[in-house]
Amino acid sequence: MDSFNQTKEAFLSKKPPFLDILGFEDCSFDKSNEEFSCIFVPSIKMTHSNGTIVQGGFISGMLDSAMAQIVLYRHNFTVNPLTLKMDVTFILPCKPEKVICKSKILKMGKSIVFTTAEMFQNNEIIATSSASSKLIRL
Repeated sequence: MDSFNQTKEAFLSKKPPFLDILGFEDCSFDKSNEEFSCIFVPSIKMTHSNGTIVQGGFISGMLDSAMAQIVLYRHNFTVNPLTLKMDVTFILPCKPEKVICKSKILKMGKSIVFTTAEMFQNNEIIATSSASSKLIRL
């Protein structure tokens, strides 16, 4: 078993409950481009407009989670990234169907990290995000 899968199993065994609320299903790490991917399936309970559009706060939560998870993974779960500032751009409506959030680290300092994420649904980009987070040592 490779190191990511060992880390993933450890993470999944103690993942925070809010990930279930967001519809988290799986994650992966692509070493070739240093990109972390999270799969979410938002439920119809997260929608407005007669169950057709996922509310923006949930989209933001999924993007924030994907950015936090790459930081957690890169630090072997020895830090807690606390979001200081996050910007989200909504491009297309999100349906209550499978989405993929892809995150990257832009710059990692000793106490601050800068991340970015993109959300895709049906191979179309539907939202982007960037964040700065404070690293709290565990």
